[in-house]
Parts: sequence; C-alpha cells; structure tokens
Amino acid sequence: MERVIARGGPASTTTRVAREGGRRLTRSCSCRSSRREALGLGAAAALSLGPARFASCATTTTTTSERANRIARDYDRYSRNYDGLEVGEMAKAFELDDLRSVAVSKASGRTLEIGIGTGLNLELYDFERVSHLTGLDISSGMLQKSGERVASKGLGGKVDLVRGDAASLPFENDSFDSVVVSYSLCVVPDAPSSLAEIARVLKPSGSGFIVEHISSDIGPLAAYQGLLSPFITTFGKGCDPSKDIPALARQSGLVVHDLDRRVLGTVAYMRVTAA
Repeated sequence: MERVIARGGPASTTTRVAREGGRRLTRSCSCRSSRREALGLGAAAALSLGPARFASCATTTTTTSERANRIARDYDRYSRNYDGLEVGEMAKAFELDDLRSVAVSKASGRTLEIGIGTGLNLELYDFERVSHLTGLDISSGMLQKSGERVASKGLGGKVDLVRGDAASLPFENDSFDSVVVSYSLCVVPDAPSSLAEIARVLKPSGSGFIVEHISSDIGPLAAYQGLLSPFITTFGKGCDPSKDIPALARQSGLVVHDLDRRVLGTVAYMRVTAA
C-alpha cells in the first residue's frame, strides 16, 4: 500500500496503490557515494575511488521490482545528507544545476515532478505559472525531507507529495499539463516503462521537461560509459549514465523536442510530448 504525504505535513491516511513488477535482470549494489563524485565525465571519478572500495561491495543480480525496493531503502538512508551530495562546485562546473533550472522553469499548470527527492527543485518553480505541483518519489525518507521543505516555504496549499513507482504512476490518463524529471531516469530500474507512463499521464497539450545523465552521442565515450556503467551505478547512488534516454523516449510513445546536450553529450535537457 502506498502512503500519500500531503501538503508538506504528516502522512495522510489517504492511500493509493502503485504496482511494482517486471522481471528484467539487473546488477546492483547498495554502497553509498555522491552521484557527482562517481559521474564526473562519466567514468574518471568512479575509477578514482580505487579498487578497495569496489571490492568492499558485493554485486548481486536482482529483478526490476527488487531493485526498485532496494533503491527505496537506499534513498531512505541517502535522504539524511542528500542535499550536501547533490549540490556544489562540481554540479556547477558540469552545468547540472543550470539544466535543472531550465527544465523546472518551463513547468506550468498542473505539474508532476517524478523523483522529487528532498525537494531541491521547489525553489525553482514559478508558482504563478504552476497551479499545483504533485511530487512523487519511491523513498519515504526523501518525501519526509521534501515535506519539511514544503512546510518551511509555506507551499502547503500548492504541493502534494505521493509515494509511488515511476514505472507505474498512480494517476489517471491525461492528468498533467507538465511533467518534470531531473536526474531520476538514470536511477529508475525500468526507464522505458517510466517514459511510457509520462506519455500516459500527460494531457494531449502537455509537455514533459527532462534533464538527465545519458549516453554520449560521441561513440568512443558512449562505449566507455557502457563499459564502466556497473561501477558508476554502484557508486553513483544507482544512477546508470549509459542509458540513451532520447531514444528510449521515442520508443516509449514520446516525441523529443529541443534536445540540448552538454558535457560531451553526457548530460542533456529535452522537452517531450505524447506522440
């Protein structure tokens, strides 16, 4: 059963059910490190962690649903110091915060943010344009932190927080004018299903605004990302930067507009609409 944390306050008694399924096998590990530390240009920072840290973590084979549950547990722990890991000079140097601001600033109307985390994006929304924001995350620990941020900013009447799985959104078809995703699709175990869900919940006139770590369009670098993906995923809080998100979006019923690649093509902003 999925709990809904409403308007920045305590957990509501309202419930929704989000399905978790799938049998795709993945390799994952719950060791913790800053995603920025592990990503950098994609691999160099991960290698700098050294063999001792790699050896300290056993890699296991899991199903998609098992990995989703593990991610929820891991991010419950990360929530305690997540903000300190996700912002800073490295994020600025690689234009990660700049692209995040671009994506969030374009939202309007009834908006869904998938992977709201601790609510880092709340201060970037224009609530003159956004009539209501629903923030979804699979981690109750993250939602607790974002609820505190909602309350501190006095946004209780504008924001609801919902616990759920990006691959099985607990919302009706055509529910949102805007969907925002910032650096979350690299983490979700089933990115194609999550993108298909974005297409489903967007209104026909709506747009999704995505900023993400992705596979480079420079062939040798993309191959390098793929080679080191298991290590980066292990030490980058579950983020796999080798996913070709634009291609997956097109395959999942979305049209990709305004694709803007940065950092040798490894980070990108895109606007998407339902096909």
